[in-house]
Order: sequence, then structure tokens, then C-alpha cells
Amino acid sequence: MAFVAPHNRRKFRPSLVLAVAKCGIRHMLRPFLREGTAFVAILLCNEDDIDYYRKAASALLEDPMPVDENGCDLVAVLAITADSFEARSVYTRFRYARRIVLITNKLDGLPADLIASADIVSEIAPPTPEHYRAGAREAKVAGMTEEIAEFLAPLPFDTVATAFRVSRPLAASVRHLLRAQQEAAKAGPAPAKPSGPRLEDMAGYGAARDWGIQLSEDLRAWQSGDISWEDVDRGALLYGPPGCGKTSYARALANTCGVELVLASAARWQAKGHLGDYLKAMRAAFTEATKKAPCLLFIDEADSFGSRDAPTSDDHHRDYRRQVINGLLECLDPSEGREGVVVVAATNNPSVIDPALLRSGRLEKLIGIPLPDGDARTAILLHHMRGQKIDGDLKRFVSATRGWSGADLEKLARDARRIARRRQAAITEELLMEVMPARHVFSTAELRYTAVHEAGHAIIGVLLSCDRLTSVHIERDVPLHGSRLVVGLAQFEPDDRAAKTAVYYDARIAMLLGGIAAETLVYGCGSDSAGGDPSSDLAIASDIATRLERHFGLGESLSVELGSGARPLEYLRDRDPELRRLVDARLKVQFERATALLTDHRADLDRLIEMLVTKYRVEGAEVRALLSSTPRKTASQDVTASRPLPLSTRDGERQRNH
Repeated sequence: MAFVAPHNRRKFRPSLVLAVAKCGIRHMLRPFLREGTAFVAILLCNEDDIDYYRKAASALLEDPMPVDENGCDLVAVLAITADSFEARSVYTRFRYARRIVLITNKLDGLPADLIASADIVSEIAPPTPEHYRAGAREAKVAGMTEEIAEFLAPLPFDTVATAFRVSRPLAASVRHLLRAQQEAAKAGPAPAKPSGPRLEDMAGYGAARDWGIQLSEDLRAWQSGDISWEDVDRGALLYGPPGCGKTSYARALANTCGVELVLASAARWQAKGHLGDYLKAMRAAFTEATKKAPCLLFIDEADSFGSRDAPTSDDHHRDYRRQVINGLLECLDPSEGREGVVVVAATNNPSVIDPALLRSGRLEKLIGIPLPDGDARTAILLHHMRGQKIDGDLKRFVSATRGWSGADLEKLARDARRIARRRQAAITEELLMEVMPARHVFSTAELRYTAVHEAGHAIIGVLLSCDRLTSVHIERDVPLHGSRLVVGLAQFEPDDRAAKTAVYYDARIAMLLGGIAAETLVYGCGSDSAGGDPSSDLAIASDIATRLERHFGLGESLSVELGSGARPLEYLRDRDPELRRLVDARLKVQFERATALLTDHRADLDRLIEMLVTKYRVEGAEVRALLSSTPRKTASQDVTASRPLPLSTRDGERQRNH
């Protein structure tokens, strides 16, 4: 490019990039900008540009009166990535605001009903030279010629915003960018970038990583003719908590296998229209994958398909779901086969997937992706830092991010890079801690209360030997607004014996109730820490007791009822008062049992509490060593554990043999 930037001593104003972004937003929303017009717009842009367009949309739509007479927002501008979508907060803003703009980097991951509610769903057009000239006029930046505007238009917003500093005149900023381009040209063409990370380069995937590497070896063997397609896994279902990296795993798997990746989802297919269009889009995705074979077809949010057996009061909805699942089954297992196409689906909740989809030859492998451990979290952070070093040993980072997902860490890295870029400073552990959400640091009294609860679980678990204790720990602090607040945990390896008796299950119930038993013993009463959630101690204990009575024939009846719905055990208890009585009675017996054992081992309980308060984590071997010096009562010696529940009990109480 040959031109001379005009002489300009006027300092550049940082609002130029936002003024240019506002031109792009104005172009997209022009039909809706009349005063009083209500609308919903979903606008797509590059992830790095989301913040610029969010600020531009807010500036364009700002109203002198921010709320109406009912106190509802007149304007709501939301900027999200699909991986960090939080349905409740978005739906709340959608429900009450009149003029809504949602800016995101991709539609995948957004619910279909959210997309369908929008008046416009479109990608923001790249900035043009005209946008830069108009933006310069609005930002009062003199000297913006046609040549400079054409030069700046294709550059990323970050590049323009970084090169044009407050203390640097416009002409100097342009010369700086030109010089950088000339130096890059002298250095020769940049080496070709890889298409993305491979599984071998990624941390935190565990068994999923091992399966993916094995699949890549099988695919290469199939391509070379060493094995037949019948020897290659046809598909898998990935499951794990939100943000654990299921989509990133699919991309890395495709790179490791050296095949193309075709992305699909129920929302993407459903967005095409009615049922016929939905099924047509589904078949088109499989056809595309077949043409690109060998190929990996990734189906995101597979739980959207549901199960044909799931209860519903709407016959039309049941028929619609049945036809969708039947269509997917036909695509997964067509009569002509799908040689060369491996299908990988992802879900947060595998329990709602139709069993027929998991049959051999379809999504035949069920692979869990756990939340990353400390080493994996460090590796994931460094990966997202894109080669930038971090000053510090990262011990505080590891402690503060326990329970974080890969998506959480990616956002942390992005926020840290942004702040370091704006401050022109190095990335340190202190900066990472500054970027993290505010945390609540537990007082000594709060730490002790948590230690009492977890120590109760650990000691009862070891004394009754229902499962093997691996460790017990408590947290020193937790996020103030986290969605998963784990303040402590006693971790057990499940017993892998083939057949389990009522003695084992009663011991598990006693272990689950050991937390509130310890609270009652030490403080005189329990707390709400054991209930209120499907994954809480009392909920799990109630489910185990229900299975004993209705699933396994280990209670008062040999007949079996399996229940129905999303919570079949709760369904059984809700419709059967006698079952509720039996479950409550069994829980009370095991609560008394746990309390009696902790009373006998009160000194051990106090010592374990002090160990947890002092060092926050105690290994299972340490707990077993602590209890080995004290005579212990085994499950076979505990008559409460082995004695069957009396049939004549009316009030749910149980007599205990001392």
C-alpha cells in the first residue's frame, strides 16, 4: 500500500473503534431504530469483537429514561458466548425488556426457542472504509482520509485499538501499523497454522482422551486396509457438566484422527422449520458427513432429542419426539451402513437419552468427561494463554479454581489477556486472582462446621467399610456467586462387588447421614447442609432406601416397581404413603446408628476435625490409621446393620440392640 498519511497532531480518541462498531450495529438495526419500536435482535460477530459491539449497541440504544413506568428495562444489551450461556439470566432480561440485543459468537448452544423469538438473526457485516470515515467524524478524529480508512477497515478491532494510543497522533499510529506490516513482510510468510490442538496436546479428558487416540489408530488402520470398518467404533456419547469441553474435544478428536468435522445439533436442525424440514436437515448432515468420509459427525446437546418413553401430557409433542428419534435412529443405523462416518454426540445429562440411541452400532460408547483436576486446570490455562508466560507458581490459582470447567478457565484466560493488554503489563498470578469472581473466605467457625460434617462422613464410611475412603477435604473459600458451591467433600471409591446385600446399602445410608449425625453430636442440632438438592445427602439416602424397598426386594416386599419420569424414585414415594413410612424409618435407624458410632469414636472425630481445620485435606490412609488404634465395630458385629426391619413397626421407630 503506497500512500503518505497526512500530518495530524490531533491526539487519537479511543472512541474511534466504538464509533466504527456503532456504524455496524446501526446498519443491522436500522429497521428497528424508530422511537418506541420493540424488537429482539441476535447478532453474531467474532468472539474478540463481542465487547466492542456490546458497548456500541448500548451507546446507540441508550435512553434518557432507562426504565418504563413499571420499572422494567427499556433496553437490554447482552453479550455472551454460547459456551457460557446462562438461560435464567437471559430469559429474565428477554421477558421484561422492550428493545433487546443479544451479541454472541455462534448460534450453537443457544436454545431454539430463544432463536425463534428474535425479529432478526444475522451476522454483523465487517467494518467498511465508509464506517471508518463516519466513525472518525463522530469521534471528532481529524485527518481520516479515504486511503487510511481503506487501510484500517480489514484490520481487527484489537489491532486498531492497541496501535492508536491516546498519546499517539493519527499519522504516527498509521505509520506504526505500516512499519509492522513491512517488517512482517520482510520476515517472509508466517508458517501455516495448525487447524487446532490435538488430543495429545490437551489435558483433563481422562478416558475420553484414551478412547479418542485409540479411535485415530483404528481409523488409520482402516484407511490403510489393515482392518475392516466392522473393527472401528461407530460412535460415542460424551457426557459431563456444562463447560467441561465436549465441543473442544470433538475438534481435537477430528485433528488427531486427521479427518473433517461436521457440526450439528438439534437446535440447528430444528431452526430449518417444521418437522419435515427438521428431518430433512438431519439427513442432510449425515449425507454431508458421508461425502466427506472418513469424517467425524458431532451432534451437540443430544439430550434435546429426549426419550420416546419420557412422560408427557401432550400427545402431539410425544408423536413429534418419536418421529424425530426414529429419524435419528435411521440415520445412525441405515440399511446401507455409514462406512467412514463416526458419530460423537454430547450431553450434560445422559439419563434422558433414548436407550435405542445407545445401542451397539450407534452411540455405543458412553464416555464421561470430568471437571479437570489441579494439574489439568493449570495445563488448560496455559493452553489458552497462547504462549504468554505467567509469573508465579499458580498454587493460589489451583486452589481458587477447584470445580472450574474448561470453559471457565478459557474465559479467565481471555479476561486476563484483555486486562494485561490494556495495562500493557505482564500476566501474573496476582492479575489472575484479580480477574476471578469475588470469593467468600470462611471464618474459623465456618471451617470447623464444615470439618465436622465431612469428618462424620469419613469416619462412618471407614468404620462400616461400605466403600473405600480416598480423601476428605474442606474448602477455605468459595465464589460468592458460583453455580456449584462445594464447601467440602469426602471422596469414596465405590465397592465393585458383583452382588450387594442390604448390609452394604444400610452402611451407605449411615455414611451419608454421618454428616448431620456429627453436627448433632457436636453442636446439638443439624443444619440444612444435608438436604434441599437432588445430589444432597438426604436425597441420595432416600433414593437408596427406596431402591432397597421397591427395586431390589430387600425390604418388606419382594415385588418390584421401577417408577417413571425424570425422578422415578420420588414418583414412587409420592404415590405410596407406606413406602414413605418405610424409607423414613430406615433412615432414622441408620441415623441413630451413625450417631452411636460417632459417640463411641468421639475422640477420633475431634482429632480428624482438627486435622481438617489445620491442613484442609486428609488422605483416606490417614483416616484409617487414625481409627486403627481404636477398637472398631464391624458391619457384621453391628446388629442394627444386619437385623431385618420388623414388619410390625407402625410409627417408623426402630428398637436398637445395645
